[in-house]
Amino acid sequence: MIRSTHHSTRESILHGDGVAYHASIFLILLLVGLSTQPCAAQTGGKVPRVSVVQPVQKTLVYSLPSKPAEIHAAQEATLYARTNGYLQQILVDFGDAVEKDQLIAVLEAPELQDEVRRAEAQLLEASAQLGAARANAAGGDSQIIAAKAGHVQAEAAVLQAGAELEKARAILHAELIHLNRMIQLHDQDAATDAQLESARRDHSQALGDVDIGEKGVTSAKAMAGAAAAKIQVAESQKEALVSLVAVAEAAIASANARVDLATTMVGYTRIQAPFSGIITERFLDPGAAVVTSSSSKTTAIVSIKDMSHLRVFVQIPEPDVPYIQQGHAATVTCSAIPNQKFQGTVSRISKSLDRRTRTMKVEILLENQQGQIFPGMFATVDFQLIERENAWTLPAQALLGTRGEYHVYCVVGGTCQVVPIKIGLDDGATVEITEGLSGTEQVILIGKGLVQEGDRVEAVGANP
Repeated sequence: MIRSTHHSTRESILHGDGVAYHASIFLILLLVGLSTQPCAAQTGGKVPRVSVVQPVQKTLVYSLPSKPAEIHAAQEATLYARTNGYLQQILVDFGDAVEKDQLIAVLEAPELQDEVRRAEAQLLEASAQLGAARANAAGGDSQIIAAKAGHVQAEAAVLQAGAELEKARAILHAELIHLNRMIQLHDQDAATDAQLESARRDHSQALGDVDIGEKGVTSAKAMAGAAAAKIQVAESQKEALVSLVAVAEAAIASANARVDLATTMVGYTRIQAPFSGIITERFLDPGAAVVTSSSSKTTAIVSIKDMSHLRVFVQIPEPDVPYIQQGHAATVTCSAIPNQKFQGTVSRISKSLDRRTRTMKVEILLENQQGQIFPGMFATVDFQLIERENAWTLPAQALLGTRGEYHVYCVVGGTCQVVPIKIGLDDGATVEITEGLSGTEQVILIGKGLVQEGDRVEAVGANP
């Protein structure tokens, strides 16, 4: 596993090689105080021997240590009945493979069939009522037409009576003029008494005709008003009949809904698989009472799991959370199948840490087409998160420094020189060098505590 830098290792390096390190420091300080020569060993003509290594190129893989995991089916469900009844047939047993929509069990519920027949009878009754209502509504249209026709006739009678009244008034006016003329002629002895009496009779007749005409107009207008009222009554009756049609149509819709509900409830007596999978539990035998899942005491029939894909759940500690991303490869190993590794992919990340354990839930999607792995198996997961090819590396023991400021001692022309470096991946034993070295340097591995920058040294090692 590659993790952040181990400061304890670096600190031990900084403190040197124990007593020898402190002795050399003391000796150097003493010689500095006495002379301007580099060190005692070199004053005496002895050059320290140090073990050196060169950077090595290799492929580094950043991985997390194995994590315990839980294996779950991609989908799982326990099937319950949606209606009460008795188990008439159960067509599967645990361990059976089933396809989506395959018939699992059949319930016996005769009262549901009765409910269907009752709902269908109510639908027929509502249909008959709707037909009668529509026929009555059509009759209402004919009544409106007849009432409007009567109103037209009444209006025509009003016009005719008015015309006759005007004619009578014109005759009256003429008779009045004739009577006045006869009176003048009679006063002048130009008309006889018989002629005057005849004029008076004609005038009286004209007055009677006008009175009759006025009464005829009044009667015709009354009849026209009555005809208009009949139209309103017919229209009101039509609206009522139309309302009855709407009521009948609503009754049809309600009856259809009852038929659909009853049919649906009958359909619930056939239990089908919601998805393809394996029956993992069977809870009932034929003849058992089945209680609907909406009641307080529910009765499960079977459990089914889809094992074609598996969901592997693993808890990632907080320090490793930043390195987990969707799509990362993961290797799953089951204790029951120790010699085989299964490749999966990180499919979901909860993006929230459990406050108690400071871990984050991660899901790995695993193909299981051959059915070798089963839900509930104990498994471990390994993550390979980062891979660096041709990376320059050094043993962690060769580094000096801390908190991101690192350097190494290199032997250049027989002299110790300090070279600042930057590091990348670090597993505590091997460190990636990202800047500062080209690969040809002789880096002091053992003996760093005996020298300092500028000292002459003799380099020895496996790859000097």
